This record gives sequence, C-alpha cells and structure tokens, in this order.
Amino acid sequence: GMKGKTIPHDELPDANYVFLIDVSGSMSAPEKLELLKSGFTMMVDNLRDQDRMAIVTYAGSAGVLLESTPVEDTKVIKKAIGKLGAGGSTAGAEGITTAYEIAAENFIEGGNNRVILGTDGDFNVGPSTSEELIELIEEKRESGIYLTVLGVGTGNLNDHMMEQIANKGNGNYEYIDNIDQLKKVFVYERSKFYTVAK
Repeated sequence: GMKGKTIPHDELPDANYVFLIDVSGSMSAPEKLELLKSGFTMMVDNLRDQDRMAIVTYAGSAGVLLESTPVEDTKVIKKAIGKLGAGGSTAGAEGITTAYEIAAENFIEGGNNRVILGTDGDFNVGPSTSEELIELIEEKRESGIYLTVLGVGTGNLNDHMMEQIANKGNGNYEYIDNIDQLKKVFVYERSKFYTVAK
C-alpha cells in the first residue's frame, strides 16, 4: 500500500471549504441528509477559528445557504446546517458551478481550497452525463480548488460517477452509511480533506 505524508495539526494550512449539499427529494431518508448534517456539525467542532466555510444547496436550482464565514462564528454555521431540508429534483452541475465560484471568491493562497459535495449521486437535471460533469471538474481543479465527494445512503447511489468526478477533481471519494463511518470521515481521518499529492 501507499500512504501520504501526515501533516502535524499545527502546520495545517488555513482552509476555505464550500459544502455543496444535495437537498433533492431522494435525500430525505434519515441515513442521507440527516447523516451529512451530523457530519458537517462534527467537522465544524474540529476546525480552527480562522478556517472558512460556506454552504451551497441544490435541488432544481442552486442556492447559497451560507456565504463564506469564519469558523469562529460557530453558532451561525451550525444554525445554517440545522436549516437544511430535502425536497425537489436534482441539478448537480449548477450547484457545482456556484460552489466553485464561492471557493474562488474566498481563495486562500497556499491554503486548502476545497468543495465538499454530499449527495446520493442522483444527478438527473442539467449536464448530467459523466463526460460533461468531468469536463467541468477538470477545468476547476486547474485553479487550485479541489473536490471531495461524500456518497450517502443506498438505492440510487451512483458510486462510479461520484468516484470518477472526485478523481478528476484531484480529490477523494468517501461512502458514508452509518454513524461510525461518519466519525471516521469527519473526525478520525479528516486529514483526507488536505491534499499532500496530486
């Protein structure tokens, strides 16, 4: 096997995260959106005050639930996470474009600039072919903004497409279906949200 280098916690670069969250109807099952909400809350508790976080949602159209906010405003961020609810059809590509725009506006030179997409993989409106989505992701990674994809739930989970777009975005793909897996991704292995090699 291969292992990337471990960055000591006090040497981690400042982070500019944009959470892109699928709130379409298929996400309403408890093991989907609710699980992601718990994970994002855990993550906030483990970030530093100077890190930044924004939240973009998509279902039919994209919306900005939270503009980029320093993590020291924990209450504001957690309140926004708590407001997330599911309903509607899925327009994945529009949400991705909006998320990258926000990440670019708040870009940290030498920092960790990353879009974190949480979805069950059901992209069914807009540029939904793998090729079109991959083209979009490849174009964005050149700007130094990388992509992590978190797949939740079962059923119409499109593993192949999600792993593919994560790979093309110089990122990683994680599948989450229970609370233990959630803690693994958001707490114990959160160094995976930092890039050490391309």
